[in-house]
Amino acid sequence: MLASTVGKLPLVKKAKFMYTLEAILAQKATIRDAVEDFLNAKLIQLPQDIYMIPMVGTLLQELELRYQDGTKVANPDWQQFSESLFHPTFERLVVGVDQFARHLSRNGLVAYVEATFTGGYGGQATMLWEYGKRLDPPGNNINIILKRLNVVCGPGLDEFDTVGLGRYRSTKRWFEASSSDRKIVS
Repeated sequence: MLASTVGKLPLVKKAKFMYTLEAILAQKATIRDAVEDFLNAKLIQLPQDIYMIPMVGTLLQELELRYQDGTKVANPDWQQFSESLFHPTFERLVVGVDQFARHLSRNGLVAYVEATFTGGYGGQATMLWEYGKRLDPPGNNINIILKRLNVVCGPGLDEFDTVGLGRYRSTKRWFEASSSDRKIVS
């Protein structure tokens, strides 16, 4: 907290906390070989055999080029992509991500998750695919998705914390913090 004094009364300003995540989650066996044809897809290993593919701007741009015959997005970190497909709470679940998830799910369950929180407000949005088909309507709880991916909670933790999704505050930071290798697979 930042504090200053106005007269004799302290003026307190709270620093705003921001968290954003847009990612594909799946077990290693499901997606390990499926990402080979995608230059900007990076696999990041999480606990319990869960792997993340951060949906950063360069990958979103690649997906729009591949699945939508081009894109008008020149700066993928700042510009908006095509309209979100399924639900108003999704920000980056665009046609290219849907097609990418279908491709990745040919061997099993794949999840797309979004979470955005600023100053204590925000929400989550989720979608599942399996064997090339979209499952269920969109959801709003990442922990439920992680249970479907067979994550077992650690002592005193929920599924989100068990796999460490709070480690970084942004999708871009996940991408940057992973090693300089394109794919991180043990």
